[in-house]
Amino acid sequence: MTPKLMAFDLDGTLVFDGRIEQESIDAIHEWQAAGNLAVCATGKSIAATKHSLEGTGLSFDYYVLYTGGAVTDSEFTVLMSHTLPNETVREIVGTLTHQDGIAVYGTTLDAPDDVQFPSTTGEKASSILAYFRPMEPSEIPEHEFVGIPLWIEGAETTLERTRAWIEEHFSNQVDCHRNQDFLDIVPPGCTKGTGLMWLDDAHLGDRYETYSIGDSWNDLAMHAWAKHSASFDYSPQVVKDATDVVVDSTAEYIRTVLDRND
Repeated sequence: MTPKLMAFDLDGTLVFDGRIEQESIDAIHEWQAAGNLAVCATGKSIAATKHSLEGTGLSFDYYVLYTGGAVTDSEFTVLMSHTLPNETVREIVGTLTHQDGIAVYGTTLDAPDDVQFPSTTGEKASSILAYFRPMEPSEIPEHEFVGIPLWIEGAETTLERTRAWIEEHFSNQVDCHRNQDFLDIVPPGCTKGTGLMWLDDAHLGDRYETYSIGDSWNDLAMHAWAKHSASFDYSPQVVKDATDVVVDSTAEYIRTVLDRND
């Protein structure tokens, strides 16, 4: 029987209100106990992913992080990574920290926590990125940045205007992916799909039947990569249209696949 690999998004797929339900944890353990690989594929950094999994007893076999900007093993040892030019980071931070309704974060390979750059338009933060330390723009040259997550406070027009500005001014320097109220700025050519492709082809040797489950726009490349894919009733229509099935829960999908192959 062909071994299987399932890629799991975190926020909106496994993590709800800051926690992972025990049923999902048990189902992933069942998946791994059956000899399959479980891969976490998220826009989160190493630090934020560790915080999300803390106390759950859940450990993935590999991690595709920063929306494909880096791949690590089960111990978070970096196997592959891409970074953003510091000058690009400075330009984006210097502009967007002056925009109302935007919280500008930074994710690095070397810092123990994510960072947030001070806004000139008042304090703002998202509960999804709950663990961070303040960073002044003057500190940017001291670090390697894999991503710049932007939390945009519930305004679709601000989100679209910001994405258009990024695409116009940095079209060959970054990629920009949407995830609910976030825009994730990552190195060019980085998606969850490219990270998973590198892991499956270059590192694992293309031996696995591939599955994916994720709820949002930044999961589209992951679903395109996978042979089998699932989204949810609450996913945007374009995401539901891109997946093979729409399910009620992650645990349901895992157990359906396991039962099908008993």
